[in-house]
Amino acid sequence: MIEFSEINLEAKAPDVTDGGRWKSIPLVQRIDPLTQKTCRILTGVKLQPENPPDLAEITNANGFCPFCDEVFERVTFEFEREIVPSGRIRRNKAAIVPNIMAYSGYSSVGIYDTSRHFIKLSEFTADLLVDAFWVMVDHAKAVRRARPELTWSSISANYLPSSGSSVVHPHLQSSHDFQPMLGQKELVGAAKRYFLETSRSYFDDLVAQEKNSSRYIGRTGSVTWLTPFAPRGFQEIWGVVGTAGDLVELGEEHLEDLADGLVRVFRYYDAHNFSAFNYSMAGGGPDSSSIGFRLVFRILVRSNPDRYYRSDVTYFERLLDEPLLDISPEQVASDAREFFS
Repeated sequence: MIEFSEINLEAKAPDVTDGGRWKSIPLVQRIDPLTQKTCRILTGVKLQPENPPDLAEITNANGFCPFCDEVFERVTFEFEREIVPSGRIRRNKAAIVPNIMAYSGYSSVGIYDTSRHFIKLSEFTADLLVDAFWVMVDHAKAVRRARPELTWSSISANYLPSSGSSVVHPHLQSSHDFQPMLGQKELVGAAKRYFLETSRSYFDDLVAQEKNSSRYIGRTGSVTWLTPFAPRGFQEIWGVVGTAGDLVELGEEHLEDLADGLVRVFRYYDAHNFSAFNYSMAGGGPDSSSIGFRLVFRILVRSNPDRYYRSDVTYFERLLDEPLLDISPEQVASDAREFFS
């Protein structure tokens, strides 16, 4: 059995509704059962937006956009022919191009739809997402064939400036290296230790154990959707891919299952007035198959864009590595579950 542990921190603070009288306030620290990373579940809402954000000013297409059809082929570059013989990879309206920011051995930018400058959460469709994931995975396989030593791969995304995105036109990114990123290294290392101790896949055990828990959301084919016991960010949701441990193992059916679930997550976020998000899906490296590693699609919301934007990331997250969360993962799962029924 995977053990889920939390610690009551016995917080005390003055109550503004009772003349400043000092009272005990519920506060718990949760410990991730795999990585041992911690977070704090607060009392009181910190991020929940009351109304849908007005994105018109931010998403207006006035000005230059490198990902729009009018200039896309002219201002973006082709891949090296030894990696992609045709130079470009496209599927319907989706495309992928080299990233001009060299943050990985091979890094790329995928565009969901070059014909639309902006796509609202409510406008994403499963077909649109499948096409975008397909071009990213096709490129990942091309990189792995040409450079088999680049075994650490990931697909990630920032959506809207408040999430860290520098381009409003919705896009996603990939990374391929011979070295893992720290979070990737920690997750795979912990999964490997679990496998060596139990001879079982941690993620298979997690899915089996959580299926009857208050954090279980639903299933779309090969992907199980749930909330993590100790989230790293607001409204975090996981999609555990049951039969793949690396990006190059993803087939059309996997992508369809991921897209189906992600559309539902987007609808949930949109219904609760969220707009910005980050997501990431990191492969398990060269040992992924032998240790029972499973791809985990992790998505969380960020503060909505605003003229007087305040970041939801503070010193707690960036320097102390302990997220502060205002809604429990059990409540998130309960609210999201209706979108999977």
